[in-house]
Amino acid sequence: MSANLTATTEPDRTWATGNDDLTSRFARRNDVFGPSIWTEILNLFKHHTDPIYFGDGSPDKGMIPLAKLKEASAEAWASAPDCLGYGEQQGYEPLRHLIAERMRPLGVATSADRILVTSGSTQGIDLACRVFLEPGDVVLLENPTFLGATEIFRSWEARLVPIETDDQGMKIEALEAALIAEPNAKMIYTIPTFQNPTGGTMPIERRQRLVDLARARNVAILEDDPYVELRYDGLAVPPLAAFDPNVVYLGTFSKTIAPGIRCGWASAAPDVLRLLLANREVSDISNDRITMRVVYHTADGFLTGHVAGTLDVYRRRRDTMLNALSEVMPESVAWSKPDGGFFVWITLPEGMNATDLAIPAADNGVIYFPGHWFFPNHDRYNTIRLSFSTVPEDRIVEGVRRLGETIWAAG
Repeated sequence: MSANLTATTEPDRTWATGNDDLTSRFARRNDVFGPSIWTEILNLFKHHTDPIYFGDGSPDKGMIPLAKLKEASAEAWASAPDCLGYGEQQGYEPLRHLIAERMRPLGVATSADRILVTSGSTQGIDLACRVFLEPGDVVLLENPTFLGATEIFRSWEARLVPIETDDQGMKIEALEAALIAEPNAKMIYTIPTFQNPTGGTMPIERRQRLVDLARARNVAILEDDPYVELRYDGLAVPPLAAFDPNVVYLGTFSKTIAPGIRCGWASAAPDVLRLLLANREVSDISNDRITMRVVYHTADGFLTGHVAGTLDVYRRRRDTMLNALSEVMPESVAWSKPDGGFFVWITLPEGMNATDLAIPAADNGVIYFPGHWFFPNHDRYNTIRLSFSTVPEDRIVEGVRRLGETIWAAG
């Protein structure tokens, strides 16, 4: 104990002007974090008095079941104080049973004891990294892919090997070549259904071949499946987890209830789940126990019908966007035609830079996500991700018109 116990009215701030600089103590892995993408997007809103924003990858506010959430919240709080202590590290058991039941129609034979409730599927990605990856380990992933995943992988000092894609997802020949070139690859990360950002869906034949390749080389598969329930056309395709019980499957309620509840899950084989749970316990102990009950009481007997009721709205918005693109875009511009999810992927002519166009587009009143953010190497600049989920149809038409006007002016 210090001998000097004299109280002072001002704290000692000599450190603030000294030579000490805590930046020299930062962990090397923080070097992966550059300027915030969200800061850049928010700055674009300053360019126009009435911007139309095609960036949200989330449900429309009008599709969030607010009345049901309020009712479910009252029911959840009725269980307090019994659920306000520590506990339920794996997740609220009735919710885990409900998740397992909702996965069975997808063809995934899982059970409550193989489910870990997470704080969104992004926590599931982070926990999988804790379980599988050491610095320098190789992760094979789609090119382009979910930008949040690449940031998590890089924060764990993984080496990312992008696999080329087409409108049906990851190209299996390219994956096989990468597995031969990287025989010690640890993980394949994929969003095979209504992929973010392209909207593409991998057909059943590719899924089987992907699983076979991973099994033959003992590579972990991390399947991220947030949009699977949001199908507007075509026949459902089983998740990869339906082909192999060793697939680590990530799901979320962010797209079907609300992203703000931060509730998702991982389904995994027992040995993997044991370590996911152990790493989760040292991270944040457990999900919010009240929130898990709110989600359960919202989903139980309600969510299937609620999701079905949103599909017509999202389908109309998708169709509106596709029709508007066909009316205003130059012939040199191409775009995806997704069967579900929230995204349309725009490909501009080679040499046209969508990142450079973002400011002129914002000046013209339309804001989008430049596609280079979604490429792990940030090396392609002629693509754009548009989200239609939160934009009313008349605004979609106007926003696409503004975007087309910007592209014509640049061409």
